Amino acid sequence: MNNNWLKTVAPLAALAILAPASALAITGSTKGHQGRPDRIDPVYGVCRGVDPDCYSDWGTERDNKVLVYSRTAGPRHANLGRVLDPDNASVQGVALPRPYVITRDHSNPAAWPRPLDSSNVAQAGLVRMLEADGIEVHVTEDVQAVERLNSRYKAVIFMSPTRDTLWNHARGATGGTRLDWARESLRKYIQGGGGFVGVHNAFGTEYGWQWYEGLLGNANYYNHGRSQPGDVVVVNDRDASTKGLPRRWGFSDEWYNLVPFPTDVNFLATVDERTLADGAGGEGSHPGHGDFHPVTWCQYYDGGRSWVTTLGHEGAAFQENSTFPGAAQFQAHLEHGIKSAMGLEPFCTPAKRK
Repeated sequence: MNNNWLKTVAPLAALAILAPASALAITGSTKGHQGRPDRIDPVYGVCRGVDPDCYSDWGTERDNKVLVYSRTAGPRHANLGRVLDPDNASVQGVALPRPYVITRDHSNPAAWPRPLDSSNVAQAGLVRMLEADGIEVHVTEDVQAVERLNSRYKAVIFMSPTRDTLWNHARGATGGTRLDWARESLRKYIQGGGGFVGVHNAFGTEYGWQWYEGLLGNANYYNHGRSQPGDVVVVNDRDASTKGLPRRWGFSDEWYNLVPFPTDVNFLATVDERTLADGAGGEGSHPGHGDFHPVTWCQYYDGGRSWVTTLGHEGAAFQENSTFPGAAQFQAHLEHGIKSAMGLEPFCTPAKRK
């Protein structure tokens, strides 16, 4: 028997085993075997970008509801108000069912041992905006709620969580295992066609998790200057979240600088750095992004939809009938962005080609 063919085939087989999936993928917009997309990002190892073929349309029946998650495992934005995390020392002593998720009558102390109060401005603003559209809003800061995340939600909204927000510190303190269970649950939820919305400090969390950085569009928070007025500029007026907005509107925020800079996404809005009195950066720090400083974008990612914005620092921007400059435009932008991530409105519509 001639075994010379083995000398050729065996090395090739070994190379095929060792090669990453991205190296073996065929670039294109069509789907491969059993509905698997061929377009794989070489950095994150998932299908992502503006190609709808990256979405996992498995026909999953979802309720018309969202989960708002605002757990902070580090600094906490003032617009989030008092802590709702059952594992936080400030909440201990209050008997809370686990996982603790406020599902209705959010501010009713008769219904909830730890309800939303007047300090929880951002969460209450999301409840008000979405319930007016008939969307059921569940609010939580309990990591166990994300561990048990299921496909009934049309979207998960990360409302300025911080640091390792998906790590179960309490379980780790008692010698438990599966401390990153919430990460696994979020990833599977997205892979099954779930919607993700990241607001403001969603960019200041889970720094060391590469998959999450990809969910943000190959982007991450680097730094910011003081909160200051500036002009938001719509760069794609065809998307559901920008349609009907003025091309330029005044707003105040921290105007996050990003490293890495988002790629392979559909940019929706930017800030005009020329309108920032203090500039976008500072001496010896990130200089800003010049004539293209994005603040909102969207993409398909690993089977799901992702709509993200760095805006949302100021509490007044979330309040009803607010006199805060640009509040009405911001709320419309956010509301329709959420609805598009839910699949209730067209998602991530490309800009018109010039």
